[in-house]
Amino acid sequence: MKKYLVGGAVRDMLLGRENKDKDYVIVGSNVKEMISLGFNSVGKSFPVFLHPDVEGEYALARTEKKSGSRHVDFECFTEDVSLEDDLKRRDLTINAIAYDEGEFIDPFGGQDDIERKILRPVSSAFKEDALRILRAARFRAELGSEWQFDASLQEYTSEIKEELRYISKERIYKESEKAMRAAKPSIFFNSLLCLGVLDIVFPWLHDLTKIEHNNVYHQEGAVFNHVMMALDLCKDENARWAVLFHDVGKYQSFLEDGNFHRHYDEKILKSVFKDIQNTLILRREELNISKFFALHHHGLQNVFKNSMKASKIAALLCKVRKKKKLESLLEAALADLEGRVGLKNDLFFTKEQVVQMWLLLKNTNYGVNHESMGVNQIRSAITHKQTNIIKEFIQSL
Repeated sequence: MKKYLVGGAVRDMLLGRENKDKDYVIVGSNVKEMISLGFNSVGKSFPVFLHPDVEGEYALARTEKKSGSRHVDFECFTEDVSLEDDLKRRDLTINAIAYDEGEFIDPFGGQDDIERKILRPVSSAFKEDALRILRAARFRAELGSEWQFDASLQEYTSEIKEELRYISKERIYKESEKAMRAAKPSIFFNSLLCLGVLDIVFPWLHDLTKIEHNNVYHQEGAVFNHVMMALDLCKDENARWAVLFHDVGKYQSFLEDGNFHRHYDEKILKSVFKDIQNTLILRREELNISKFFALHHHGLQNVFKNSMKASKIAALLCKVRKKKKLESLLEAALADLEGRVGLKNDLFFTKEQVVQMWLLLKNTNYGVNHESMGVNQIRSAITHKQTNIIKEFIQSL
């Protein structure tokens, strides 16, 4: 029985990156022996073991044979499987390196590929799970745009890309969510575009590559280019989802009207977000902030510019109930404003000042009497007070 450190921990050791997850492969053992040593089996599809006193996850060396169309449809074999056999079933060579007692075991050239910054499949087994295409794009986003795909990866992708249509929404979200935490998430989406699968995985995003801005406010070409620029500028994780989706109404607006004037129309956005939810299972807060920003991103920009009436500024800010959500929305709006070519934005307010206005609106006692005042009177009194709050704040600057 022999254990080897494998996978991401070894890859990141060679890359000089931190990785707290420790995965080990066990060669020359079996389920019965592992349990006798105090390990608990937790794997459903294949044997994975945890020990209360031992760090990391342990898996018996295995080979796999695809037995169906789902990602869990594999037959696993653990008898007389060598370390090299186990490494050969993995996705990319950079993830098919083992480590033991100061020695790297690298039968498939992963260290050379790290030196050359190449993402290369270990073998044709790459084709057994189409999600590996998204994983490769996600690794490139995490590692940097200087990393390139090997020709074999592009070849395998072209052979199996249609299978991406049957990948579960949960698995697609999981890879996307990891990519969205990268320094430049745009690399993930641009990689999918270059591999010819963006239209399959994220068709509503691919639609934005088909239409171009043609005004002084956007000189970066396709709407997709603007979205990618803004996405990389945004550092707030929730705000990144909002930025990703903020212009998705433009394609439908262009098809219907020949322009983008209704891209934040509620009816259009409802239709597009229905398509998005057929692709991704987003967390509730990600979905809510994305819908709100798609509907109101122009208004939030106008708040920063102080280019609309005080009453409208107040009305928009009052639509947001939580400070954290407001801060994310403002981060998204700033990224949207900055993510363009050839236009300098002169902003009237800072993000902190907009938050100050929101706090004043939220914490004011409006003094309305619900017993003696009608609904219209109450609404008028509150609107008048809110308008004055914004005007007085502006005058105080």
